[in-house]
Amino acid sequence: MAVRLRISKAEAVILGETLHMVDNVSETLVELRALNATSEPLCLSHQDLKTMLDDGKARLEYGYFSNSRAARRASAGSMLVSRMPAAEQARVFRKQLFVEEFEAGEAAKEVSRSQASVCAYMPKLVERVEARLTEQICQGRNAEELAKLFALRAPCRTSLMKWLRDWQETRDPMCFVKRSRFNSQNAKRVSARAEAIMQETFKLYLHPNRVNVPYVTMQVNRVIRELNKSLALNEDLPEPEISESTVRRRISELNKFEVCAAREGLTVAKNKFGPYTKGLLVEAPLQGVEMDEWQIDLLAFLEGGGIDVSRPSFDKLRTGRSWICVALDRATRVVLAVKMAFKPNSDIALATLWLAMRNKAAISKQLGCQKEWSQGGHIFSVFVDNGSAFVDSKFSAALADLDVGYEVLPAGVPKLRARIERLFRTFGTRLMQRLTGRTFGNTQERGDYPADQNIVHTAESIVELLVSFVVDEYHDTPHRGLEYATPANTWDRLIDQYGHSPAKSPHELRHILGIPLQRQLGRHGVLVCGVNYHSRELAEYFMRYGAQKMDLRLDPEDMGFLSIWYDDAWHTIPAGLSKLQGVSLAVWDATIRDLRRTNKAAARLHIDVVDAALERSTKNDDAQRAWRQIGPLTVSARDIRRAEQECFFGLSFGGEAEAEQITPLSDRPSLSNAISQAAEKTPTASTQPTPPDPAPNTDGGSRKPKFSWRFSDDNE
Repeated sequence: MAVRLRISKAEAVILGETLHMVDNVSETLVELRALNATSEPLCLSHQDLKTMLDDGKARLEYGYFSNSRAARRASAGSMLVSRMPAAEQARVFRKQLFVEEFEAGEAAKEVSRSQASVCAYMPKLVERVEARLTEQICQGRNAEELAKLFALRAPCRTSLMKWLRDWQETRDPMCFVKRSRFNSQNAKRVSARAEAIMQETFKLYLHPNRVNVPYVTMQVNRVIRELNKSLALNEDLPEPEISESTVRRRISELNKFEVCAAREGLTVAKNKFGPYTKGLLVEAPLQGVEMDEWQIDLLAFLEGGGIDVSRPSFDKLRTGRSWICVALDRATRVVLAVKMAFKPNSDIALATLWLAMRNKAAISKQLGCQKEWSQGGHIFSVFVDNGSAFVDSKFSAALADLDVGYEVLPAGVPKLRARIERLFRTFGTRLMQRLTGRTFGNTQERGDYPADQNIVHTAESIVELLVSFVVDEYHDTPHRGLEYATPANTWDRLIDQYGHSPAKSPHELRHILGIPLQRQLGRHGVLVCGVNYHSRELAEYFMRYGAQKMDLRLDPEDMGFLSIWYDDAWHTIPAGLSKLQGVSLAVWDATIRDLRRTNKAAARLHIDVVDAALERSTKNDDAQRAWRQIGPLTVSARDIRRAEQECFFGLSFGGEAEAEQITPLSDRPSLSNAISQAAEKTPTASTQPTPPDPAPNTDGGSRKPKFSWRFSDDNE
């Protein structure tokens, strides 16, 4: 099938470090022009551009030249909500809760926007917000900072209405961040008083009389001149008048649909800005994605999911019911992702979102499916319920940074999420009825069936059954909601009609959704799981600022690259070992553990030994790699810290961490030829030798840590 990308002129394509505008899009070619316009246009086929995007050689910025994105860059620059301190994220989350609860009360006609109504409703609004905060604290997410919010006073009506207006214009959490944080030059050119006068006078523009911009500018300056008369009496400095170009820029930032509706009428606005020309009944793939969680109607053994239940104290945990988090495309009913979990949380929700954007053909092939699970791409809007995993500030912040719309639908109205609710019913009636150990929907349906005595499945077998059912059966079964077309055929038909929206590059997805870590920067770069990650730019940063804590993001399915935050942006840093590209953390951990056991008599682990072991492990990892991406085995920052203490202690692959001085960049040896320092420095119980020299100290100190025997689950 020929590839056609869904790209408009509002998008930007970044090739290397150069920003390109989309000059023209045809059926076969995409014409790009560099922003500086000094070079000739670049013409690429849709297939070539998609290949470059998939390989990470190009990046696609959706809506880069749109008004809302331009306004965010002007005020916030490269600031991301997820990069703010925890206290500031909590305050932003509190403001968002106030606005969402007020909108819910206004929709239920419990309150209006009048002074008396808001003041009477405020105690009830505060109670609902505190209940939402309490729920988040019980989930243990950012509990320390959220608890401090109870001491804050409730906002006044003026503040609440301002939050509400700002939120309804953009639906972006960045609107709740104090503007004083950014201190940009654009914010200093127009004073707060002049800005308020402009915003108030814009009511003249939003009128059926359709006044022009010069008239609005005249009215703004007239009000400013009147203000200057009163300022002169108080011997204050006068406010400068506003230029017509400034007024035009402010008007261009207004919501286009609202401007058209106010000046030309609602019908004209719907016809001009409505989704496509065929109305709301036709939706493009990935335009809206529903996400929800479901507890599987099946008892299973938990040993297959990675839980150690060998102790007698874990008798009650030997069996249980797992949860799945599902992402479903609304237009085509295609299942974009399925992720298993023993308990739903925001990490599982983000992992499901990450999987939904990927091409999963390799997963379906490795799990024995006959068809390819290739559906995926950039998601434009996500629709969720009020589940704790989805209303978490971590989840909403990641969506905002990924340029994905976020809609929390009202609780208690399942028909608003009818598609995914119907999918869970399909799982229960068409898949679970075939499996032994089914628990049914409730006790009345189960009757006297002894589900606990008929447990035969493990978490691993459930993963294979789910993926096989979705890819080979559900996607190729006629669906009544699609006029009896299959989801797979509907996806292909709508992709041909509207084009494909490729996901962001793997590096950008890792920046936002990767496992968060902190490591000490040194002459060797940063050390993660025995591997040094380094680059020329990182070395120059170290030479300027010295050793310090660095924020990292790690993709557990690809150890070849690491995301590091410095200079107010994420940067992709390669691993010192070139063989690690495409190697998962599980394979790397198993390889080093095996070498530790088989090379006890060796003084060092050489690069060629590690490379050979990696090749052997990777060949045996294909099926397990597919299962890990769907199954409940997730890697957290705590798991990585424990693995570094148990397996990677004393290892340093891909860099000269113990050099006496900083080697000039041009004279440094190749990282791929470096010999790792592993040693038989690891003490044994019988000899108790001198503890080994540690890896670079993560707390920046010079003390050597004391070695002590410990068990692997001490930190649990």
